[in-house]
Amino acid sequence: MQACGASASRDREQLLSEPVALAWQAFDRAANLACRVTPAVPVLFFGNLEAYRASPLRVVTVGLNPSLHEFPTGVPFRRFPLATGKREPRRYLDAMSDYFCTDPYGSWFNAFQPLLNGLDTSYYKGAASIALHTDICSPVATNPTWGKLGKDDRAALEADGIPLWHKLLEELRPQIVAISVAKVHLKSIKFKSEKNWKNIHTFERRPDGAPRAPYKICARWHNVGGERSLFVFGAAAQKPFGLLADSQKQEAGELLRKEYCRTARMR
Repeated sequence: MQACGASASRDREQLLSEPVALAWQAFDRAANLACRVTPAVPVLFFGNLEAYRASPLRVVTVGLNPSLHEFPTGVPFRRFPLATGKREPRRYLDAMSDYFCTDPYGSWFNAFQPLLNGLDTSYYKGAASIALHTDICSPVATNPTWGKLGKDDRAALEADGIPLWHKLLEELRPQIVAISVAKVHLKSIKFKSEKNWKNIHTFERRPDGAPRAPYKICARWHNVGGERSLFVFGAAAQKPFGLLADSQKQEAGELLRKEYCRTARMR
């Protein structure tokens, strides 16, 4: 993580003070749920916040909730060494920002990387823009994973997690939001939208030319905190955009960037 001056740290804390408090509130309220991973901390976001804010293109990716693998048995804070249960806001935000410089859960996050590369963006330093990852349902890691949770547990986590996610995005002000989850979760997006989802590309063949079941990349503009943000959706498999080859994910990212630039110029 790039070093930040004292004034930058204060600005960062002030910017996200409410989401940080809400994340810990969600974590504490989940204490009575057997599914909550413990020991752990809530994960408000993954990625270098200061580098994201300074990026020419602000991109946020979206999943459901943190994996139980973020807090490995035996060494639970291996991926968040600065967040060993402490609630001091500056240290907590540093822990979130340092994630991709420490020991990220690469086998999952790398599924997003080709799409980000097509946007000239990455979670990792060296790209023109730095992306952040967020979770729409909850900042709380669970065991089992989201799809295997009971209905009551999911409802309890979403009651805190979904409003928190909206508040977080209002403060992050993303220009592009890439979502790859089960389609039903799109109903949880409460930001005012412009028109309906638009199909920007359909993959009908595999990279080797063989036919495949059509896979659609769809986009829609939303108003996020008074600014326009282009949301893109592609169905998930076990991993984000998991039904596409890496080369096709990169192509999707390139197409998305063109769509963003083309439509933004029209406004």
